[in-house]
Amino acid sequence: MKNRSIVFLTGMVSFVAGFFLGGKALVEMINNYKMEKERNLSNMLLFHDWIEFLYSGGCVEQYFHRHNYKRILIYGNGYIGQRLYHALEQTDIDVVAIMDKQNVSDVDVEGMLIGVDSDIPDIDCVVITPMFYFDEIYNMLRKKTQQPIIAIDALWKIYDN
Repeated sequence: MKNRSIVFLTGMVSFVAGFFLGGKALVEMINNYKMEKERNLSNMLLFHDWIEFLYSGGCVEQYFHRHNYKRILIYGNGYIGQRLYHALEQTDIDVVAIMDKQNVSDVDVEGMLIGVDSDIPDIDCVVITPMFYFDEIYNMLRKKTQQPIIAIDALWKIYDN
């Protein structure tokens, strides 16, 4: 009888612990999914606004010309950062480097990728492309440079009425 009680008690403790840890893991998975969904929605809306800006005749280098920024650093080597690099590739705006927290990537445009621990090169401004993490990245970059730091959507927001 005593042996049976120990087995039952051990089983109950194991069940409760498994239920608690499984539930905790499930909640973490759900929260990660929600954050990823919000980040993807943010990127989709950003691309939507960018395309609308392009369809209305805008071009991203206008912002840099208006502010006399000739040498820029792009923060973010994801889809948005890569599209910005390619949009500026055939212009007179010099993309000096692309900074990313993961300084190793399959997509390292012409060896321009630098890590966040690198020194900021001689630039006129920094463009942050991962809008979902803008505040965090801005605060990190502000400690490294006194040059203007802008969000990518600033390139077309000036045209909104």
